[in-house]
Amino acid sequence: MTESVLIGRAEKFLGIIRRKSINADDIRDLDSFMAIYIYLKDNLYELQEFRDTMEIKGYKAPYSSLMKFGRVSSVEMKVEDLHDISRHTQHFRMRAALKKNILDRVKSSIASHKIAVGHLEEFATIKCPICKRDYTRHEIADLTTKKCVCGSLNLELEIDYQGVYRLKIIKYLPLSGEYMVKMSELSPLGRDAFRKIVRILKQEKRGIVKTVSMVVKVLEGGRWVRKRVNLDCSDQLNYEKEIRKKYGSNARIEFLQFHRKKPSIINDKHVQNALALGYVKFSEKQAENIIPIILNKSLKNSDKLKNYDEILKIARETGRRMGEDVQDQKTLEKELITEKLVKEGLIYNGLMDKELQEDLFLRKKIEEKLLVDAPRILILWDLVKYYLSTSYDRRSKYSGPFPNLRPVLDKTQINTFTDFPESLVECLKEYSEEKIEYIYHMNELLNQKFEIEKKMKGLHLKMNTPAVGAVILHNIGKLSIEESSQIFSLTTEEVICEKDKIQTFQKPVTRKAQKFLEMIKD
Repeated sequence: MTESVLIGRAEKFLGIIRRKSINADDIRDLDSFMAIYIYLKDNLYELQEFRDTMEIKGYKAPYSSLMKFGRVSSVEMKVEDLHDISRHTQHFRMRAALKKNILDRVKSSIASHKIAVGHLEEFATIKCPICKRDYTRHEIADLTTKKCVCGSLNLELEIDYQGVYRLKIIKYLPLSGEYMVKMSELSPLGRDAFRKIVRILKQEKRGIVKTVSMVVKVLEGGRWVRKRVNLDCSDQLNYEKEIRKKYGSNARIEFLQFHRKKPSIINDKHVQNALALGYVKFSEKQAENIIPIILNKSLKNSDKLKNYDEILKIARETGRRMGEDVQDQKTLEKELITEKLVKEGLIYNGLMDKELQEDLFLRKKIEEKLLVDAPRILILWDLVKYYLSTSYDRRSKYSGPFPNLRPVLDKTQINTFTDFPESLVECLKEYSEEKIEYIYHMNELLNQKFEIEKKMKGLHLKMNTPAVGAVILHNIGKLSIEESSQIFSLTTEEVICEKDKIQTFQKPVTRKAQKFLEMIKD
């Protein structure tokens, strides 16, 4: 397949995805769920094929071929030849840019499809009434023919209320890979919200040694020779022992350099961008319904504010129509606004009406909270719920609703979860359908969860993971057992049972339990 054919096929496929709208907001039956799920899975497979083919053909570094030829001396060549070389170079640069851009779009589309599939898998449990088998999470992919392994076609869809999902963000994801276009469509406050979310997801872990570079002095043929050596790092790597094993006992290390990696909370820029866009656009839509309700309750004089908005609208339209250039439009617009406000009695002796000024300030604060801070709060809440309700193995092996998510965070990354304002949480609880609670020490919740997972590692104890998260919410977050059980859609009995297990596990109350834990640790 030639390069132009491959690029053309990929662009055509992405164009088809762009023209098809996906609305997963109100899935309630198996047919509608499977139609969307199979469509996204098929797209994901095709996109991954495109990506693999493009990477094999060198699309990851398309400009490298331009650097092979080096500079041509202008002294030795004619002007016509130099012109031809410049024209050809420009042509190849354009083709290289096309390769880079199409691969970028394909990767963005893959990230968005993974997020969408992850949210759908968290949302549904498919049951077979004949053999009583449940298909959850990644197992749903085995049902693309809508047929159980027992042969039954009579499958049933049940909503998994313990899952962490937001089906309403799927339609806002850049499924066709055009994340730059969607970013340009954001409002100024939306762009601020987008940057805040990306900054959180890019939060890096403290540097871990990945590789070691060395200059080693080795005795070869009776003379000393210097060699450059690179070693992959492991936890218990003895560099000197490795060098002597490879080059003999006379080898000496002259220079040693550590190369560190700093993995982010989500280690993929396309996933970061897609998640940020999805949550920001979802929050903007939610805010459209919430802001008018709050303003009606809070404003001192809504009529003055409506009059002010109408004056601004008319002035802008008149300025665009009558102004010759941008500067002229702005000057005219400003003059018209001042003139109208004075005429309506909203400006007196050069000062704006006090009620109007206070209402304008209040509206600005409310919009900033709901359009800038709310998206960040929602994604932090979902991430915390996901960490609390899942096991380490599941986060390591399956992508879920947050692809490329770090299974464990360090203290620096955990500290990004501390900014969780109570007033905004209460506002979302009151005016939206969010099942969210204010947590006093959210970073301590994650610390506690990771500590428990660390202690349980290798013990093969069967735990109800969502119930463990509910217990931690109860202990650290100071919520009642009833409140924490409702968040994870559990019964209070399940949470109390898991609480007793954790207490026994952390501090054995009987001698028999203590001996048992010592035995399994050994």
